Amino acid sequence: MQIYQNTVIELLDLELKTNQIIRVLWISPNKETTYIVNITDHKNLCFPYSINYHDLLNDLEEDRAKILEVDPDIRLISPEEEYLQKYKGNRDANWEVIKDIVSQEPEIYLSKHRGPLIEETKERTGRSKKEIYRLLKRYWFYGKTKNALLNNYFECGLTTKPKQFKKNPGPKSKDGNGWIVTDKDREIFKKAVRKFHIEQKMNLTATHQHMREEWYHTGFYREHGVMVPIVEADKAPSLRQFMYWYNKEFSYVQKYSNRKGKRKAEMDIRPLDGDAAERALGIGYVYEIDSTPADIILVAEDRKTIIGTPTLYIVKDVYSRMIAGFHASLSPASKIELMVAMINAASDKVEFCKQYGINIDESDWPCKNLPVYLAGDRGELKGKWAENLVNIKVDVDNAPSYRGDLKPFVEQHFRLTNDEIRELLYRTGAKPPKMIERGDEDPTRKAALTIYEFIQFMIVQILTFNKCALPQTFLVTKEMFDEKVELTPKGIWEWGENNSLLHEEPRDVLIYNLLPKGEATVTRRGIKFSDMCYTSDKGLKHGWFVECEIDGKKDIKVSYDPRNVSSVFIRLKSGKIEQCFLTSKYNEYEGLHLEDVKAIMKYKKEEIKRLEREEKQHKAVLHAFAKNLVKDAITKTSDATEGMSIAERQQSKRETKKSESRKVGSEYAITAATTKSKEITTAEVISFPLESQTTIFSNVNQIQKVFEEKSKKGRRGRGKLE
Repeated sequence: MQIYQNTVIELLDLELKTNQIIRVLWISPNKETTYIVNITDHKNLCFPYSINYHDLLNDLEEDRAKILEVDPDIRLISPEEEYLQKYKGNRDANWEVIKDIVSQEPEIYLSKHRGPLIEETKERTGRSKKEIYRLLKRYWFYGKTKNALLNNYFECGLTTKPKQFKKNPGPKSKDGNGWIVTDKDREIFKKAVRKFHIEQKMNLTATHQHMREEWYHTGFYREHGVMVPIVEADKAPSLRQFMYWYNKEFSYVQKYSNRKGKRKAEMDIRPLDGDAAERALGIGYVYEIDSTPADIILVAEDRKTIIGTPTLYIVKDVYSRMIAGFHASLSPASKIELMVAMINAASDKVEFCKQYGINIDESDWPCKNLPVYLAGDRGELKGKWAENLVNIKVDVDNAPSYRGDLKPFVEQHFRLTNDEIRELLYRTGAKPPKMIERGDEDPTRKAALTIYEFIQFMIVQILTFNKCALPQTFLVTKEMFDEKVELTPKGIWEWGENNSLLHEEPRDVLIYNLLPKGEATVTRRGIKFSDMCYTSDKGLKHGWFVECEIDGKKDIKVSYDPRNVSSVFIRLKSGKIEQCFLTSKYNEYEGLHLEDVKAIMKYKKEEIKRLEREEKQHKAVLHAFAKNLVKDAITKTSDATEGMSIAERQQSKRETKKSESRKVGSEYAITAATTKSKEITTAEVISFPLESQTTIFSNVNQIQKVFEEKSKKGRRGRGKLE
């Protein structure tokens, strides 16, 4: 270890705390004697003194002292050019006084030699001994440099604690307020700022007023039934004093945070010393995704009904600024809509565009891959559902709440998109960038686009953006310069695609992992999910619905798209994804939204439950009627069969049954006439009593006996023939 001239050393005490700071001024050629000066206190300049070089070296080696890397007085020794130019004249004049004696080392450090040298300088320059000593001490204190003689104004005005005043400083206030602010007042100021300015969002004038009412009142009086504090102007700090303290106490960042909140301060006035694109190592490393209400009002397919604004999802590659996918929906932002946007980003765009009548080549929009990281906010990507992305090798990088500045590229694209919507679709219901005020034109009256047409516009808008020049803030690497890459999102994408971090997944794997999952049960009627049954050809072939299990499980998980219940997806033990469709019984629900089906099921359940409650009363009517009917029938039958045996009652059962059958059939026949078309005598027909008639013909028993006689003769005749 070596010690050199002008080395600054910190000497430590037994507790390893700073004892003093010294500067090495001169080292003897034989490295025995060293002259040092104490530079701990700039207000108390000392003369140099000698110590043994090896003792100082031992202190350094045994950690009783340490060398300081930075000179504590670097501001004066190496000042700014402006400061130097301002005060170098006085410096040079001081240097002319001592320049001849400071070089006489080590004599100048010894008092017996220093005295005569000072006397000679006094005679030569006409300066006082006191002034010469002061210049020498400054010269040694600040490191034996010419700049040590500069005027030191760096410490002016600085103090370790506020100055305590005994009277109000400055000119007398016009309002006569002579209040002196004390430490107690400053504590009250802090409480008032925290309570009224920060928590209750009052401005500083209102904060000062409420502070005086709460902490500086001199009493109370009653008015309108309440106690009103008495506030006297000369018995409380003035607004000027309060504002002086506030501006001195708080920095600009703190004052902005007090007004707007910490979250806004972090976003609006934080130093921008980095770039959000730094995290992207290449194409497909980070995708940003977010949603916003588009600034357009749409109409229904019938063009008659105005249905409001759509929700727009954008998926953007950070490295190339390429729009990898999007999704426009009439539904509010949700996990399902985000899932559709992700599937779009990872799907072939040629087929997608063809659905909307736009033919493109694969090179026009080559994005059909998944990223390494997906950056979003704590909305749809919050919770366990986001873990499904890990199954398709995508990690979620959530930004904190209300920190859209951490995914700036997709946020900026929303602004650009809405600007173009207002510019190009202003005649079809584009919304203004500000709230509509009274007297402004209502864009709802101009609404004309359907969701289908809006998606067509977005496809062309994105294709155009991907071919446009990148912003001036885009960082062009040396490799891009060497290969003369086209500076468009599409150009950067195509250049970096060979070395990208993108990866692909089969569409069914994407769908299974991104769709929400639900519990289902395997039954003989199919896979039962949400009170509907699904089946598949493979399931029928392998007997899933006979054994009521799939791969040994009765309860399974299915992936479903709630926007259409026509099919669900299941994962087999082999890892393959099987799509199952509604059974024939539930074909009526094909193409319906799950919420519609749930509404139907709810209606069925509630209606049947309501009717079951009414059924109790209906059955009560039946039961009462049956009870009375049975009672009357038993009474009448008992009266009619009094004294008859069961054998007598069954004696002519067959003939009576036939007779009753003809009578009832004739009475209630379809061809029974309600009115007579001609006069018919009673001798021509055999009449049967009707329910409305009370008269029974007297020859009914005679007719019955005739029928019985003929029946007996017929049976006897058949017996003789046999």
